[in-house]
Amino acid sequence: MDRKAFIAMLNKDMADEHASIIRYLIHAYQVGESTPFGQMLLSTAREEMWHMDWLGDELGEMGEEPGMEQGIYPYDGTSNASLLRSYIEWEDNLIKMYDAQAAQVDEPELKRVLHQLGWESITHRRRFASWLDKLGSEGEKPLAPVEGDLSPDLVTRFHSEVDAQYKLVLQHLRHAFVLEGQSCPVGSELELTAMRHMKNLSHFAEELIDSGEDVPFSYPGVDQSSAVPDALAADLRLTTEAQERFIALSQDPEVAEHPDLKIEIDNLVTRNGLLTMVVKELLESVRSESGGESSSEAVSEPEKAAPEAGVKPTSGGFTVGSLKGH
Repeated sequence: MDRKAFIAMLNKDMADEHASIIRYLIHAYQVGESTPFGQMLLSTAREEMWHMDWLGDELGEMGEEPGMEQGIYPYDGTSNASLLRSYIEWEDNLIKMYDAQAAQVDEPELKRVLHQLGWESITHRRRFASWLDKLGSEGEKPLAPVEGDLSPDLVTRFHSEVDAQYKLVLQHLRHAFVLEGQSCPVGSELELTAMRHMKNLSHFAEELIDSGEDVPFSYPGVDQSSAVPDALAADLRLTTEAQERFIALSQDPEVAEHPDLKIEIDNLVTRNGLLTMVVKELLESVRSESGGESSSEAVSEPEKAAPEAGVKPTSGGFTVGSLKGH
C-alpha cells in the first residue's frame, strides 16, 4: 500500500470512529445517561473517542493532516431495537475492515492499534446484541416524540452552543494531533481540554433532546494553524467567547426559572473560566519560550468570575491536569 492510500485509509477509519461517537452519544442522551442502557452507550462512545484519538495521533506523528469530519453512519431510528440492529451491522463491518487493514500493515505498532480497534469493535457488537435481547419486545416500540418546556429563543441559543462547543472539541483535538511533535505538553493539554468541552457540549445537547429537538452535529470547520502560538491564540478566542455567552446565559431570567438548568449553567461558567485560564497560560508560556510577546488576549474580569460557584484561582495557576478531578 502506498503512502497516499495508507493516509486515506487512516482518515477514513477516523471519520468512521467520529461518526460512531456522535451516534452513540445522541442515543445515550435520548434514553437518559443515568439509565443502564444510557450508561452502556456512553461507555461505548468513550471507547470510540479513544479510537479516534489513536488514529489522529498516528496521523499527526506522521506529519499528515487528520480529517476532522464525520463519516456516514447508516441507522434506523424507528425504535431502540432498530437502532441496536443498525449498530450490530455497523460494528460487524468495522470488525472485518480492521482485520483486513491489520493484515496489510507491516509496522508493528500500527498493526497492534488496528487489531485493538477490531477487538473492541467485537466487544461493542456483543454489548449491542446483549441489549437487544434484554429489551425484548419493549425495544420494538417506536420512539415517541418529546415536548419540552424551553422557549424558542433558548432552544436557538442552545443549538448555537452545541455548534460552538463541537467546534472547540474538534479544533482542540486537531491542534493536539498536528502539534504534538512540536510541543508535546501542549498537545497533551489540548486533548484534555477537548474532553472538558465535550462535557460542556453534552449539557446543551441533552437539554435540546429532552425538548424534542434534533441535534445534527454538523461539521463546523476548524482552525488550520500549523504553528503552536497561532493555534493556541485561535483556541483562546473561542474559549473566551464561550465564557462570555455562558455568563449571559447564567443571568438569563428564563434559565433562573429552571433550577437544575441554572446549576449546570453556573457550573459551565466555572469550568470554562478555568479552561480559558489554562489556554491563556499555555499561550503565554509558548510565546515566552519563543521570545515573543505575552498574549494580548487577556481574560476580562467577568470571565474570571464564577457566579455562585465559590471557586477562586490559586496563586500558582491552573493546568488541565489539575482540573481532571472536577
